[in-house]
Amino acid sequence: MILAGGLLLLTVGMGALLAPRLSPANPQEIRLKEALLPPSPGHPLGTDQLGRDVLSRMLYGARISLTVGFVAIGLATVLGVLIGAAAGYAGGWLDILLMRIVDILLCFPTLFLILAAVAFLEPGFAPIIGIIGATGWMGVARLVRAEVLSLKERDFILAAKVIGASDTRILGRHLIPNAMAPVLVSATLGVGAAILIESALSFLGIGIQPPMPSWGNILAEGKATLGIAWWLTLIPGIAIFWVVLGCNLLGEGLRQRWKPQ
Repeated sequence: MILAGGLLLLTVGMGALLAPRLSPANPQEIRLKEALLPPSPGHPLGTDQLGRDVLSRMLYGARISLTVGFVAIGLATVLGVLIGAAAGYAGGWLDILLMRIVDILLCFPTLFLILAAVAFLEPGFAPIIGIIGATGWMGVARLVRAEVLSLKERDFILAAKVIGASDTRILGRHLIPNAMAPVLVSATLGVGAAILIESALSFLGIGIQPPMPSWGNILAEGKATLGIAWWLTLIPGIAIFWVVLGCNLLGEGLRQRWKPQ
């Protein structure tokens, strides 16, 4: 399962990395005379309403979608680890305060929080990353807090306190590294969820803005020509499914590998 998920993600990652070499055309070059051409040797995935090559846009869109997924979840993971570790290690009023904030935020649907945040910001690449990251840390915080509560009473932590190790050293060198296994599984699954959220926002017109290609806005552009240009919706849909499936397989494989026996 880990191998299958890794291979799925690797193929997309290599396509995104080699986009300048693999793209048959400039992804933003408009050629109205070649609008809505079906897949052919010259345009392996066809063209869109403006004559832009869909394969080129998909490859460059992979860069955008993967960057949003990994960077946003990286940001969420860092926030969740710091907040969860602080709550679990400090305990007392700080733990109560932070966990009540987490409980309140978890009461709201994630998409609702994101839409509310988008209303106050201009749609774009950096704001979408920040919004997804800032609304996705709560589950990680609860995971890390639970792990830290379990670990901080272990003998090796008590020994570190006895020899005079500072709280910062205990957290950074002992507690957080030993609490990272479930966090990595959660982050792997979260990448797929972040890509889905970005695609949904771009599809609604409040995510990545044209002419910058992303799988979500390519999908949205194909909506108007669904009856005559099936490739404009099928291809980005398959790409999103491919990446999310890869993330889920990899995350599930890691969960089974690290599951306590």
